[in-house]
Amino acid sequence: MSTETRARALLKKWGPRLGYPVFYLFCLVVFLTWTFPFDQLRDRVVAQFNAQQKGASAPQRLSIEELESSWLTGVKATGVRLTSPSSDPTKPDAKIVLDEVRARISLLGLLVGNKNVSFSVKAFDGDVKGDFDDTGKERKIDVTFEGVDMGKVDAIAASAGFPLEGKLDGTIAFQLPEGKASKANGKVKLQIKEMYAGTAKELTVKTPLGPFTLPRLKVGTFDVEGEAKEGVLKLSKIGASGGDVDVNGDGRVQLRENANDAMLDASLKFKVNDAYRNKNDKTKMLFGTPGGKEKPMLEMDPRMAKAKTAEGFYGLQVRGTLGRPDVQPAGGAATIMPFGAGGSSGTNFK
Repeated sequence: MSTETRARALLKKWGPRLGYPVFYLFCLVVFLTWTFPFDQLRDRVVAQFNAQQKGASAPQRLSIEELESSWLTGVKATGVRLTSPSSDPTKPDAKIVLDEVRARISLLGLLVGNKNVSFSVKAFDGDVKGDFDDTGKERKIDVTFEGVDMGKVDAIAASAGFPLEGKLDGTIAFQLPEGKASKANGKVKLQIKEMYAGTAKELTVKTPLGPFTLPRLKVGTFDVEGEAKEGVLKLSKIGASGGDVDVNGDGRVQLRENANDAMLDASLKFKVNDAYRNKNDKTKMLFGTPGGKEKPMLEMDPRMAKAKTAEGFYGLQVRGTLGRPDVQPAGGAATIMPFGAGGSSGTNFK
């Protein structure tokens, strides 16, 4: 008997016995998908997330307009909105709106007791993709950012005090022993290309003389890289180059279960390049004329003047939480926050 004939005989014998159960399971999954109470699941997800935020230093609020099935083992959420309170009580809450979120769980993983979920997010003219694995003893999460337009993220503009433009790419990969971020190991590598501070034409900051309208500032390529071990993320690189300002720094982040509560301690230094300082009278007044002897307005606070290095950089210390960072001149306790850092609406001189 030939191989082809033997195969036909086996198919004729076992095909009906296997086909009916498989067809039944397929119909069962389809009917369960059609009748699954997605509205109740949506409400439960929202309620659990918001309940977990009650003890956070900067609690966020989640809302989802619609949750529905995506093929047989996935869900699709639309109208996802994450709201964060502004550190400035006079400012409205910061909002992150996601156009579409999809998640799919692996049936093979469930058979062995694991939860393997792949997800994708379409928002801000870019894509965020990743995987989440939960084995019970350990969790892993890998996230990839592709072409996310920072200028469309209103929460960033609300925190900085003015729009920030640029395209975000990069990866975040963490292993969470016991499922805890406070014990995480992993790596972070993010890059924002063609980054600008301000609108397409101008940058507005606060000064003792009132709001200053400056030319838009080109930050250039901004990089953040770090490695986490046992819950401490050491930032080996924080820097910007190729623009109107040079930024260099490093630091560490003590990770927490709620990302906004992670403790930040970083040292930065920045220097505004001569070409930008010399653009007009206001940039000369604020940052000083290249080669000039008059003290720039930025150094009106003596502690900011002391934070200046011989190379013309200004040193900064960034502490607090990721949700509410506090930026101060290096070695001082001034309330100056250059370019609106730390949730201010601009540069404060006192």
